[in-house]
Amino acid sequence: MRRILLMLLLALSGVSVLRGQLPDNEILTQVFRVRIGQEFGTAFTIDVDSQQYLVTVDHLLPEGCPECTLEIWLDNAWQSLTGRAIRPESSDVAAVALALEKELSTESTPWSAIEEIELAQQVYFIGFPFGLRTAETAGVQISEIAFVKTGILSAIDSRNPKAVILYVDGHNNPGFSGGPVVFYPPGASEPRIAGVLIGYRWDALPVVKREDLRDPSAETFKDLYARGNSGIVVAFSIEHLVEAIREGTANPLQRE
Repeated sequence: MRRILLMLLLALSGVSVLRGQLPDNEILTQVFRVRIGQEFGTAFTIDVDSQQYLVTVDHLLPEGCPECTLEIWLDNAWQSLTGRAIRPESSDVAAVALALEKELSTESTPWSAIEEIELAQQVYFIGFPFGLRTAETAGVQISEIAFVKTGILSAIDSRNPKAVILYVDGHNNPGFSGGPVVFYPPGASEPRIAGVLIGYRWDALPVVKREDLRDPSAETFKDLYARGNSGIVVAFSIEHLVEAIREGTANPLQRE
């Protein structure tokens, strides 16, 4: 039912549902807009051993919370959701999985081992930049659709095997944090979740006077800099959360 409603909503909003223009209709039903106070972010569901969890970034939650509460947009309204937090072994992986007491998504896009993704292949990242969404309607369970962006996998940093970083050549925006990085394994017709998006690599850009914009040798005005978006999207392998979930002792919702 959720998939049918999504396709109808996409059609009504003028968004094409042709294969290749979207990563997959099902994954869009697994991605949710979340907020803590006035800070927006993204979360998505994954299934591990037939149990469902909600994944997001740790900086959206109260620091170190064992039972974490956030607001999630469901059924055309903000709803409070609390779950037991499960964090990866390495604190460098700034992501968290919440054990759910109720099912949020009937779809389940498989997660991927890092060995399945190839350097320079196309990936998608999905989320709600600045809290924005693609479409909205009333009277259906799926009330909005996340933004979909794309890029290529530029590098994989596996020097720390407990915090494997995926670098994507793409343009991230605030609000995408916590969203999934999705790809198609070679020859596969169904997508996989490779990672959870943490943010982007920023670059220090010097501030100069307007008349100095075209002068590359102009000195920085009063030693001021701006944080520029480098175009390098940073994500961590989803495997770290899966490992933490399997080692955890939570009692999440069991699928039938």
